[in-house]
Amino acid sequence: MSSDGLKLEEFSSAPKAARAKAVGESTLAEAQLASFDKGYREGWEDASRAHADEQKAIGADLARALDDMSFTYHEARRAMLGEMEGLLAGIVGKVLPATVRGSLGPVILERIDAAVKARSEVSVEITVAPENRARLEPLLQGEATIPVRLAEEPSLAEGQAVLRFASAEEIIDLDAVLAGIAEVVEGYFEGQATREG
Repeated sequence: MSSDGLKLEEFSSAPKAARAKAVGESTLAEAQLASFDKGYREGWEDASRAHADEQKAIGADLARALDDMSFTYHEARRAMLGEMEGLLAGIVGKVLPATVRGSLGPVILERIDAAVKARSEVSVEITVAPENRARLEPLLQGEATIPVRLAEEPSLAEGQAVLRFASAEEIIDLDAVLAGIAEVVEGYFEGQATREG
């Protein structure tokens, strides 16, 4: 046999190296998988935290916006009520008294007609404030359905009249109606101020 003959590879040390290499690759794969799982979990935790923080911020922004809207609503309501109070006070203090002065005659005529229908009254004495006589006399003489006697009483206000029929007496007090309306309006706005305060 010659020395140039067939050379065979020696495997005695190869299996150890191959085994070591296979174990190293397996350990490396496990380590990589563990590292991937850890990164994945940490990513989900970060995303969950970020989402929760974002939801908290959205909730806080919404609460602030609702609070601002509520504050703005109350400011607008208070301003509107302040304007309405002035408007209604002007109506009750200036417009309604003029309207009442003009409606005293028609109210008296309505009461006369109702008394005639209900009690068959045949005449009436009407007592009014002296300043109302000149305005009411032509109306009552022309439109009353029964004879009317008009008298003056200085203690009566412009919105007051006393109707004396044969069987009954009626008092018309439009000034008291106006005072009641003014009281209701004033009470409403005082109640609003108390609720807001």
